[in-house]
Amino acid sequence: WHHRLLLRWCAQQPPCAAPIAPSAVVDAHAGLRPLVDLAERCGPRLGAVLRGAASYQELLFPGGSMEALLPVYEEAAVSRFYNDALVAAVESVVAALPPGRLLCVIEVGAGTGGTAASVLPSLELSCARYTFTDVSEVFLRQAEPRFARFARFMQYELLNID
Repeated sequence: WHHRLLLRWCAQQPPCAAPIAPSAVVDAHAGLRPLVDLAERCGPRLGAVLRGAASYQELLFPGGSMEALLPVYEEAAVSRFYNDALVAAVESVVAALPPGRLLCVIEVGAGTGGTAASVLPSLELSCARYTFTDVSEVFLRQAEPRFARFARFMQYELLNID
């Protein structure tokens, strides 16, 4: 029902006075390119998704591939900022570990693996177990080969916190 509320709210909004060209956004801040690309690809189909006439999964993951969405979680300015902050926090925890102590980490809703890609290199020598979880087996299957370098301590588990 949330999508119906969003659709109703969108229908009540006044039209934009002057549309902003996607190229103008990217020219102003190149780090927003992944988000602009996502908006250009998905925006025109949002109404169809909200009406149930189009699949959001196919829109976000064309042909079941994560390639179109990975840049949003790994390269966009906002994602890089938060991932860098998380890496700094993880590195602080690792630096404070007593000698011989290893971490056990669980990532809830790991999805495309954007966060894992950022933090795993910092955990490589100090992690006993990193559990990569998601509600979808598709994400788990795609993550395993992607993070094969960390296989010594990686686990992949379905987790639905609903």
